[in-house]
Amino acid sequence: MRMFIAILAGILLLVATGGALIQVSRAPGRDLAELAPAGPLLVLQARDFASLLRDWNNSQEKKIWLESDTLRAFQQSRLHLRLDEAYQEFESAAGFSPGMSMLEQVAGDNAILALYDIGKLEFLYLTRLPSARAVESVLWSSRGNYEPRNAAGLPYFVKVDPATRRTAAFASTDDYLAIATREDLLAGALSLIAGQTQGSVTTDAWFEQSVRAAGQAGDLRLVLNFEALGRSPYFRSYWVQRNVAQLKQYQAGVSDIHRGAKEIREERVFLRSQPAAANAAPAVLGEILRLIPEDAGLYRAWAQPPVETALDLLERKLLAPRTGPPEPSKSAPAVWLSQGIVGSEADLEVRIDEEPPARAIAAFAPEALRKILQGTGLEAALQLQSSRVLDGNVYVTNQSAVVLLGSADWDGSAARAALLDAVEGLWTASRLGLRWAERRRNAQEYHELDGLARLAVAARGRLLFVSDSADALLALVERLSSPALPVTGTYAAGFRHARERVNFEKMMRLIDYPSVQPPAPGASPEARAPHFFSENLAGLSRALARVESASIVAQDAGPLVKQTVTYRLSQ
Repeated sequence: MRMFIAILAGILLLVATGGALIQVSRAPGRDLAELAPAGPLLVLQARDFASLLRDWNNSQEKKIWLESDTLRAFQQSRLHLRLDEAYQEFESAAGFSPGMSMLEQVAGDNAILALYDIGKLEFLYLTRLPSARAVESVLWSSRGNYEPRNAAGLPYFVKVDPATRRTAAFASTDDYLAIATREDLLAGALSLIAGQTQGSVTTDAWFEQSVRAAGQAGDLRLVLNFEALGRSPYFRSYWVQRNVAQLKQYQAGVSDIHRGAKEIREERVFLRSQPAAANAAPAVLGEILRLIPEDAGLYRAWAQPPVETALDLLERKLLAPRTGPPEPSKSAPAVWLSQGIVGSEADLEVRIDEEPPARAIAAFAPEALRKILQGTGLEAALQLQSSRVLDGNVYVTNQSAVVLLGSADWDGSAARAALLDAVEGLWTASRLGLRWAERRRNAQEYHELDGLARLAVAARGRLLFVSDSADALLALVERLSSPALPVTGTYAAGFRHARERVNFEKMMRLIDYPSVQPPAPGASPEARAPHFFSENLAGLSRALARVESASIVAQDAGPLVKQTVTYRLSQ
């Protein structure tokens, strides 16, 4: 639930390990970003960091996370090993052992973290903290081991570890607390605090433009310089979303977290590097989102989608389901010099003086389907997916449906014929089992294939429904009388975690343990990496059990893209 807060705590654990510290007189109401030197890759601001940290430490999510297989898997990752190495170096430089208690000592109310180098973990941390609390911290009590220095008329203390060349330093006056891992960053912050003229992060164009576009800050604000981050090999290697290529169109972005008792709302703004035409946000999303049943597990909707997007949905989710291509291997192939197999007795029957007979290759044929989609025109597309436990309560399957909103009424007969043309080479020979049978249930008429293949279709004016389940299709059709939702944008999606969580775990166990029994609950972990599906992913789902659902609505305004993400929480 508070994953973002957990990430913040993890980053600032590194902050607590050692750096440069100063407290000076407060200028009431001054934005801390004005006191951070220019040039960071990202800036993280908290309205009340001490409160966020306290909530995280007292949360049930933290307790579950610390006992989870997800954390155990992360602790065995290359990223964790690199962070742990940096942690040890900071500890050696600072001369004391950092930990959560240290983080609590330096957590003030208003706080900012500016990260200048990902690989070297160079940062500046600045917060407002009463001087009495700063004097009681382990930083102040260890000042005798540091070298005193001065910047902008303000004293501070510096220590450089000769083995790692990591820098640690601190000083204290009045109500500002700052920590940095580069002395020049500390000196720059002191100059800005003292009122000297020097460039701050607020003068960086990427920061100023993105913050101005975002408006009022939330409880947490993350501002990212995508252009600079994209040039970092560490960002390209460790960015979990693996979408650096998609981020190249943006120069900067802002994410604001607003916390509430029943939901957490995230407001995002992304600034494009190159000007783009504004994309009008018609109300067609609300027209198609009204069809989503209450028990749908996952939905995605597009306004004015390209024809190729609709074709891809129909192919991958209904007509020719498949997984994506595997990740390219980064390891050289193994060479076996003593165990190679060059042939068998069966090869003696293979003729080498004539070509082998040609084999028919099954292929998806979308030409007729593409033609009818182009002819009718598309205003919106909706994809839905829900899990369902099969009879016997052992296996879990997914039911999928695609709804297309056309610019004109659909020709149901032509649409059904185009669907058959697309799959004829995949599903059958001589069109056996590819005959449409007219069905009627609950006063609703639809068509369904009469063979083993599962496909149901219904056309209702400008709406075309296609599903691999008649039940799922009828659940959509029966919502035609529902009013349109007040949603405008170019994209919307949602995942109902509470509805899918139990089936999700059952499916993950079947993937990892198809023929053997999984470990008993509470059994001590073995000396192995946790299984990815049944332990790693399922453990993350359990840690976030209080998140009932997550949804997103995006608006493309041309020069910038706005997104609203809402996480609804159970009580």
